[in-house]
Amino acid sequence: MGSMQQVSVATEVLSASLGGLLSASLLYPLEVIKTQLQSGEGHDGETMVEYAKRLYKEKGTGVFWEGVETSAIQSATEKALYFFAYTLLKNAHHSLTGTPHPSTTTNLAMGCMAEWAHLPVTLPIDCLTTKICTSKTNESPYALFMAMLSEKGVKGMYRGIQAYWVLCLKPSIQYTVFEQLKRRSLVRSGKRSLSSGEAFLLGMIARTIATMCVFPYLRVKVVMQARQNTTTRTGTSTSNDDVENNPHTPPPQTDEPEESIVEMLWHMQKGGDLFRGIGPELTRGVLSAAFMLMAKERISSLIHNMVLSKS
Repeated sequence: MGSMQQVSVATEVLSASLGGLLSASLLYPLEVIKTQLQSGEGHDGETMVEYAKRLYKEKGTGVFWEGVETSAIQSATEKALYFFAYTLLKNAHHSLTGTPHPSTTTNLAMGCMAEWAHLPVTLPIDCLTTKICTSKTNESPYALFMAMLSEKGVKGMYRGIQAYWVLCLKPSIQYTVFEQLKRRSLVRSGKRSLSSGEAFLLGMIARTIATMCVFPYLRVKVVMQARQNTTTRTGTSTSNDDVENNPHTPPPQTDEPEESIVEMLWHMQKGGDLFRGIGPELTRGVLSAAFMLMAKERISSLIHNMVLSKS
């Protein structure tokens, strides 16, 4: 690998990691709200703002920041590994074909492979973040982590991985759309890099399109990760009152085989819950992607300028 390709990979990894860390930290309260709503919390007809107000009255401000460190680490790691794999694949494609800009189909395929490349590391952290957001106890992240291991072993750290056969398309669609829009914008303007405002706007558009394409599977993933065993570590059984009082609460997990993704999608569709929580998901996701891509573009541009000035 040439020195410029090595700089390209390092730049993409560093800028994406810092951008992911920043966006996840700033928008974590929205992550808490959207995760709880998608997992079945909230009353019928309750908006995101109404739920946030009720949550604040019941638990104060602390609940909106519980687990922010875990989420920030997960986001930074995910973005770093994704762009590391994607940039390596893109450079390899360039070397083999001589084409600097892959086709849309090729971009989507490389994005899917890059997404699967980081899941062995980041999905357990994602599962832990979901547990922290939906936990009804004051247990520490370490205690919740040990509980997950005691319930299902290592397999429990990968709950919801089945949904990634479709969810791997989300970052693939998002970054492909962003790159296509970015390329057209730069060609039209004659500039070498996007402004902060341009990167923010294009990031919002790209994330909205990607989220709308795969949202039902995002909802299924969160529900699967939020499920609890019927019997807790203290030996008490989960009460059915919670399920009866809130029909959106997913049923407690038992030793019986779990529903397939298709069955879960069907039941959610019948109950009118298939797109439950899409408002918070779009709000958090769009802002997160916009902030991340804006920061990534700025950091990447600064590093490239520094390298060029020294060469």
